[in-house]
Amino acid sequence: MFTGIVAGAFIEAIKKEENGWILQVAAPLISPKVQLGDSVAIDGACLSVFKVEGAVLWFYVSPESIDKTIIRNYTPGTKVNIELPMQPTGYLGGHYVLGHVDANATVKKIIPGDQAWFYTISIPEPFVKYVVYKGSIAINGVSLTINQVVDQDIELCIIPITIEKTNMSLLKENDKVNVEFDILAKYTEQLLLKRDI
Repeated sequence: MFTGIVAGAFIEAIKKEENGWILQVAAPLISPKVQLGDSVAIDGACLSVFKVEGAVLWFYVSPESIDKTIIRNYTPGTKVNIELPMQPTGYLGGHYVLGHVDANATVKKIIPGDQAWFYTISIPEPFVKYVVYKGSIAINGVSLTINQVVDQDIELCIIPITIEKTNMSLLKENDKVNVEFDILAKYTEQLLLKRDI
């Protein structure tokens, strides 16, 4: 489980194989803390480390993960958001993020500013039921608060420190992003559906 409070890393290399990809990620800020088999979130997608070589972490990415996430768009040099799992002795700085990407969404509009950047992101229609005003959402693994909801569009207000520490500043209109909706909303939906049976 993660919190959506991320650090920056870069794609070092990609090896495309028939049954998946080998992803090498340069992550000097966290690599000293990583052990083989650890779960690490890359742009919000939970992957397992199978090799550590200096500052570079190696991951196997399944065809399912390639198909469902923006990993399929990576090239060497791509900046990614990276996060180690939450520790029981730590604190929850964001919200509960599982690292299970629900969908890709489209960046519709970006308004940069000195005090904050405003992003409008279009959510696929089947997932709109999980977004609420002032609710939590993870975009590329970053824990964010929904500022406004209009039909399928959500607005996010992102402060300069988040812009600086993440790959949000590199996004352009029409880019795709990984989205994980709040797990509490999904569990609530399941409980209500089962109650009605």
